Amino acid sequence: MTTGSSMFIRAMPFLFILSWASGFPITRLGLEYTEPFTLLWVRSAIVIAIVGIYALFARFPWPEWKEIGHIAIVGVTLQCLYLGSMFMALDGNVSQGVAALVAGMQPLLTAAVVGFALGERINRVQWVGFTLGFIGLFIVLSERMGVGTATTTGLVFAGLTPIFITFGSLYQKKFCANSDLRVVMIVQQTAAGFCNFCIAMAIETGEIEWSSELIFTWIWLVFILTIGATNLLYLMLRHGEASRVSGLFYLTPPTAVFLGWITYGETMGLIALGGFAVAVAGVFLITRNTGPVK
Repeated sequence: MTTGSSMFIRAMPFLFILSWASGFPITRLGLEYTEPFTLLWVRSAIVIAIVGIYALFARFPWPEWKEIGHIAIVGVTLQCLYLGSMFMALDGNVSQGVAALVAGMQPLLTAAVVGFALGERINRVQWVGFTLGFIGLFIVLSERMGVGTATTTGLVFAGLTPIFITFGSLYQKKFCANSDLRVVMIVQQTAAGFCNFCIAMAIETGEIEWSSELIFTWIWLVFILTIGATNLLYLMLRHGEASRVSGLFYLTPPTAVFLGWITYGETMGLIALGGFAVAVAGVFLITRNTGPVK
């Protein structure tokens, strides 16, 4: 392994946390100009166009239909059901704190099922880490957890997010871990884009209020979150245990709060900083016994 490759592998968790955390505020921005599933299907169309043009020149080999089917299932689960639920929750006035805290249950849910799903063993130290991570996440977001004007529909969709991302991540690890990421992007975005389009046509108006902010949102969703963060997630699942990777999700909501603090002056007091430290300690315990990512 080259020095550059080794450095990139070590940097993947940090790059993933930063890019994934940016999804909360950028989604809020985009939803001011269009509806959730419209935002998603247009994003998928842009990704398909970009990667499709690249595929014409790269001419990479395609897998068998069975593998394509597995990739499509992951795409629909993560890119349609999970993101659609999160977008619907935020559109239903669920606060970023509540949405992030509920989605933050994903590592605990993964730890509960990863044994019989993938045969991974969670030791006592890691269980302590999962618990500390959730406590730290709760502390960081405690000032932002007001339900406020959240709709019942929004809260229901928020409750679905950890289920979908847990299933999608474990399915990816079990059936698609070694799939070519270029194929993964095309197949997943095609399957998810079709589903998002159908849902948008069924329940949304399809109206788009064009603006520079919305264009910026789509650029960010395509390059930073879809091509960037999602592929980093798949690479980490390929090289590491699913339970270890899931623990990183404890750090994304606190990081989103931190980014809001340094860029927009949002509140982040000593209590939030203390909670961030607790979450970091939890993630350290989750990952310390699994060895480095190879």
